[in-house]
Amino acid sequence: MLHLYVFMYKMVFIIWDFVKKWSKVNLVNFFSVTKNVSEDSDEMFDDLFNKYGKVVYKSDDLKSPTAEVDDDAESLAFAVEMAKVASEVKAGDIKVLFVKPLVYWTRFFIIATAFSRPQIDAIGSRMRDMAEKKYGKVANGDVKPNAWTLLDFGDVVIHLFLPPQRTFYNLEDFYGNAMSVPLPFEDQAPPRS
Repeated sequence: MLHLYVFMYKMVFIIWDFVKKWSKVNLVNFFSVTKNVSEDSDEMFDDLFNKYGKVVYKSDDLKSPTAEVDDDAESLAFAVEMAKVASEVKAGDIKVLFVKPLVYWTRFFIIATAFSRPQIDAIGSRMRDMAEKKYGKVANGDVKPNAWTLLDFGDVVIHLFLPPQRTFYNLEDFYGNAMSVPLPFEDQAPPRS
């Protein structure tokens, strides 16, 4: 055990020495190459503008409008399927919001209320299984059920809340300009036993 402590002690000093040398060399190189920020001038920006033109950011992966619509349709089908899974596991107040015009990182939010952590776990597990088997998608986000559990499938982000957290965070109002998607199973009567 003593050998392990001695080894760790030596490693800390070796790493510290490396960091000191590396940072000193790079800082010297950085300051010797760069100018003072106060030396920037309008002429410099004019030169950049003349050299690179008006386009500041250009993406080569721009899709045609029809391809965007196709992607939105696929994402919508996936979102509705995930909302249906939540409904089958008895989640309450399920909302699907089209948030693509409001945020850049996703197309749809699903917001649902579960009434216990085991129910959140059941909903999340069923959603992960369905997404992987049917769509080949794997969720990023929470693995353990929390009071607010997030499953991020990229184009669809799912928020599963316990009632107090849903009321507190109130994502529907925060994204109030998002279009609510009507769900096909919303108006159906509950199954009779």
